Amino acid sequence: MKTINRVIDICISVLSGIAALALAFLLIGICYSTFSRVVFNKPLSNLVEYSTYSLLYVTFLGSPQILKNKGHINLDILINALPTKVNNILSMVVNFVGAIISACIFCFGYLVVSDNYNFKIKVMDSMGTPQWLLTIVIPLGMFFITIQFIRNFVSDYEEFKKYKKVV
Repeated sequence: MKTINRVIDICISVLSGIAALALAFLLIGICYSTFSRVVFNKPLSNLVEYSTYSLLYVTFLGSPQILKNKGHINLDILINALPTKVNNILSMVVNFVGAIISACIFCFGYLVVSDNYNFKIKVMDSMGTPQWLLTIVIPLGMFFITIQFIRNFVSDYEEFKKYKKVV
């Protein structure tokens, strides 16, 4: 099990690295476009499309790492007011529901990517980008988000069992 968790951690780190590179590319591209528009009066025409695609990649590739680090938004006022046992149960419920929803989005995302690839659907942009290149990031990210929700659930359950033995 430790080997599987290590492989998953490496995959999540790689996805996060790709998201960071996409964000860096976005930042450099916007700076260069602004510079070229002001200095040379020639803005980059496709940068808006690349920026949109980069934001999609950053969102879905970076989310598993954020979930792993428990960096998503929490209602701290509610969490701090609840007893530890109730807080742990609530965390298990949230992770269970999150895993179900993420798995559903993964399944439907896979179907969309499959259709986009099989029917050779292209985005109506100036580059004629194959749509599957844009949508493939959704099931990929949601797959690892689902796995991370399950891992968080198992971790919370093990903590709940320890708390149950102590009390």
